[in-house]
Amino acid sequence: MEQTLITAGLSEAQAKVYLYLLQHDTTTPPELASALDLTRSNAYKVLDKLVELELAERKEIDKKWHYTAGDPIALANIVAIARNETLALEQAAKAAIEGLRVRYQNQGEITVKAYKGKPAVRALYKEQALLKKPIHYIKARVDVTHMGFETLREIRHMPAKFGSERFGITQDAIGASRDPKFDKRTNLIRTWIAVEDYKAPVEWSVSGDELNLYIFEEEVSAVHIKSKVVADAFLELWSLIDQGLRARPDYKDMPKKARRITY
Repeated sequence: MEQTLITAGLSEAQAKVYLYLLQHDTTTPPELASALDLTRSNAYKVLDKLVELELAERKEIDKKWHYTAGDPIALANIVAIARNETLALEQAAKAAIEGLRVRYQNQGEITVKAYKGKPAVRALYKEQALLKKPIHYIKARVDVTHMGFETLREIRHMPAKFGSERFGITQDAIGASRDPKFDKRTNLIRTWIAVEDYKAPVEWSVSGDELNLYIFEEEVSAVHIKSKVVADAFLELWSLIDQGLRARPDYKDMPKKARRITY
């Protein structure tokens, strides 16, 4: 019986004391301490806990506390409380595990995809805009020639439709827009770079955990890298380049070649 009470949620001492109370009409803490080889302080502590659990009742007789056994139906309440605590713990553990598994599965994971052709590259631009996160990029002006004016216009306005900010390091080249109204409409904060400083036919663009490389050669293509480590590394490089450009003595005079045009 003692083991059954322990299984139901009582401690070993509580089980022994409760069984003792069931066998005696009434007892005092000193009597209990002597009978079960407990210290008086422990006897009081166990008896008061049983009273709290409604497995014992306490009355004062002749200025002494006397204890009697309570209805064992109170054990059901103990089991119910333990069950609720177990369920709450299980739910908390489940939520924690789900969150940790997402982090575990994404830890260090790198996926790389290649795209070829103008439609596929255009779709990748759209996917990046749908992330609805800030976009940082570096590019030369070869994109206009390969993607076409109308397609490029659509691409550059797309992030603004979703409220995404754009931060671009762009060439101070003839044909580039220096119209502040255009930049505002497309949520663009622009950093100027001289044409000779970056002429490669590759646009680097990062948003969230994704880095895209748009390659404008004979056939337009792109490489998509999904990796938090890689994306964060590029963003650090972008910030270093941005700071270096803006720190140049002649930066205040830029743009020099870009024209005030609108798209």
